[in-house]
Amino acid sequence: MTFNDTLNTKNLFTEFGLVIQTGTAELLAYPERKESINNDWREENGIEYDLELPKFKDKEVTLQCAIIADNDADFWVFYDLFFEELKLPGLQDLFIWDHSKTYKVFYKKCGPPKKSTKRLKNVEKVFVKFPITLQVQY
Repeated sequence: MTFNDTLNTKNLFTEFGLVIQTGTAELLAYPERKESINNDWREENGIEYDLELPKFKDKEVTLQCAIIADNDADFWVFYDLFFEELKLPGLQDLFIWDHSKTYKVFYKKCGPPKKSTKRLKNVEKVFVKFPITLQVQY
């Protein structure tokens, strides 16, 4: 978990109260290869594959996120701002500080949130966890 990740150069924590708890390792996995053109010649054994220009699929990644806010009103401000940014037209730039890399992503879906009131350093905070699924362009 880091506080230096950004979405379209906006710091996830300071702008949206959001931290990515887990799932960024999925971003490091190399994408699945697309099916290669092949020929199954009747007069030859096996299959002939065209491996000159391999191509790869985009991938879907689910990140476990949490929004931390001082109260319910601040939570809704952060929540609305985050999803407004995420649903902008086109691909969004998700920079993961631990990877020193920017990923081109777009929003696919959000799982059910789980809200709790946590004590963080003896201060009451609103803490809402939710999974978010992004499509990552290769």
